[in-house]
Amino acid sequence: MNHCPPDPHDHEPISGDDRPPKRCRTPSVPHLATGALLRYYRLQANLSYQRVQERTGISDRRLYGIELARRPLERNVARTLLDIYGAGQEAQAVTALLSGGHVHETHHQVFQRSSWMMALKATAQEAVMLSTGPLRLAFDLAASAAPIPGRARYRCRTMLLLHEPALDRTPVQQLARLIGLIQRRALTVRLVPGNLRVPEGLLTEWSLTAGITDTSAAECQHRQLHVTHTPGQTPWARNGQPAHPDRQMIQLAALRARTALDSVHQLRQAAGRPRTWTTGGDQSPARTA
Repeated sequence: MNHCPPDPHDHEPISGDDRPPKRCRTPSVPHLATGALLRYYRLQANLSYQRVQERTGISDRRLYGIELARRPLERNVARTLLDIYGAGQEAQAVTALLSGGHVHETHHQVFQRSSWMMALKATAQEAVMLSTGPLRLAFDLAASAAPIPGRARYRCRTMLLLHEPALDRTPVQQLARLIGLIQRRALTVRLVPGNLRVPEGLLTEWSLTAGITDTSAAECQHRQLHVTHTPGQTPWARNGQPAHPDRQMIQLAALRARTALDSVHQLRQAAGRPRTWTTGGDQSPARTA
């Protein structure tokens, strides 16, 4: 984990300010991710800030600040809120994550759990995925989130930057499913040329700005969370300076990627190509001559 020093330029809070002195200007990974989780479950429980205040005594300003990672969050407060929201099963994971303190890089298995991915999606205005395959996680992230009671369906803009060599390793049925998601406008896909070296697995970039009005470009960058899913390994979550290489990789891939229209055309061609399956233990599809 990467602890950062206090920011010597940060100001002391004034009365009524919901921004206490911070160690630095970027929210920590544990507080940013946990705030997203708490907001997700509060909305799923159809509880307003006022109703939570009535049941816990936590003011609406404080709870709003917790959800946006602008206020410190004690582990006992997180457990209390999760119990009220009917999500007490997440308490152990939240406690373990928050025990890391103010860090911008953490190695934790909670980021591979579907509940956390859905929470990030529900709190993000945009999600970008850079993948070399397989596509299972991409399908999970592109799936529609559960509707929030009493609210219009919220949709996170989701883009998949797919490395072209993955087309020959992906079953035809999955390619057809990918095309279906594009047709339903649940996902935008752009293919990244094979000559660009892309790290194995899946890298996601979440812009956690849902619920914030008048978000500046600088604040969007401060609130970005990058999660790396490498096959067989526990995911890494990064933001701030440690996430700079991840951000650069996604920006380069997006710059080099084909247009969405051209990418759909190539996906259709790949889905229509005849394939054979090799015998023995190798189950990788291969093009026929």
